Amino acid sequence: MNHTIDTKVLSELLENEEPITLLDVRRKADYQANPNTIKGALWRDPDKIGDWVKQLPAGKRTVVYCVKGGSVSQSVTDRLRDEGLETVFLDGGLKNWIESGQPVDAARYTILDADIALLRQAGVSEEDIAHSVKVAEKALEIASRIPKDLDMEFVGRGALFHDLGKAKTHEIEHGKLGAEMGATLGLPPAVNAVMEKHIRGGLSVEEAVELGLPVKDYTLSTLEERIIIYADRLVDIITDGIVPIKEEREAEEGFEEILRTIPKYGKNDKTLERYLGYHREIRALSNR
Repeated sequence: MNHTIDTKVLSELLENEEPITLLDVRRKADYQANPNTIKGALWRDPDKIGDWVKQLPAGKRTVVYCVKGGSVSQSVTDRLRDEGLETVFLDGGLKNWIESGQPVDAARYTILDADIALLRQAGVSEEDIAHSVKVAEKALEIASRIPKDLDMEFVGRGALFHDLGKAKTHEIEHGKLGAEMGATLGLPPAVNAVMEKHIRGGLSVEEAVELGLPVKDYTLSTLEERIIIYADRLVDIITDGIVPIKEEREAEEGFEEILRTIPKYGKNDKTLERYLGYHREIRALSNR
């Protein structure tokens, strides 16, 4: 059976704000060559479908598209339907959408291979790089749900480089060392600041003194910073294996209980309240 949707029907669904999940599943090279997307679409690498298929919300119709509506979107549709998701693909793909005069969103930020190479050259382990990439992907995903004008490049790069200092140590001073390394590498000051601020989710001056870190206020001053730090804690929960997680959304849905019951994630009362504050703020903004 040919599970397709045409541009007119998809346009009407989007205009009427129907509850659908819209996925751009062009291959990575095609997406990087033209990162413009249909409004509301999230790019997902079709070659890594096993990594993200369980993240998709159940009970929501899913529409996917590739460049021309060929084998890529068809194979993704088949896989998602096998997973029990009601899925169709866009007939003619993005090419037909554009040629039909439908609008596209300006390019969104994607993680750069050059930045991953920079982490590797700095001496960050493959395990820590994998964690950092996952945090960046999660931060960008969260930011994409929030109807605000966010600096997506900062979200992506700040999340990707937050653990740069682990090239030298995994101790608490890795934030400070990472910021120093980032300055040497010419990374933006805001990205370097995230490396320092992510320790315990944004320390007060008093806490910095107690931990023997440079005496300053590490409070997270922007929503982008809070998204990055929230994503970092979510990825820990999702990947550590301490909490049984079948779908990634369960980490967000059970976030408060998890932090209150597992000391590794809540740390202490001050850290716990910070993280719960970020969680509540971000969930409210994203209507989830």
